[in-house]
Amino acid sequence: MVIALNPEQERIVGQAIEAGLIEKAEDAVELGMGTIRLRLETVTPPRANPLSHEDWSKALNEFVNRDRPDAPLLSDEDISRESIYADRGL
Repeated sequence: MVIALNPEQERIVGQAIEAGLIEKAEDAVELGMGTIRLRLETVTPPRANPLSHEDWSKALNEFVNRDRPDAPLLSDEDISRESIYADRGL
């Protein structure tokens, strides 16, 4: 594959070679690919073991139904419509 560089890119690659950051122009592509890989990982983190639909559903149900002894209990008043929307004037 041949990659055509514009004059500014050629200048930067030349400076990188002179500075010892890369040995040859082709190394700039590999360096750029490394940067792109890092950015992709932050945008779409890799999933080591994506869960099947059944496993995901099972994990969600276990999470929802787990015992939570430290969770506060809410009274009927706490969850009443009037209590929830009291500040909205409804």
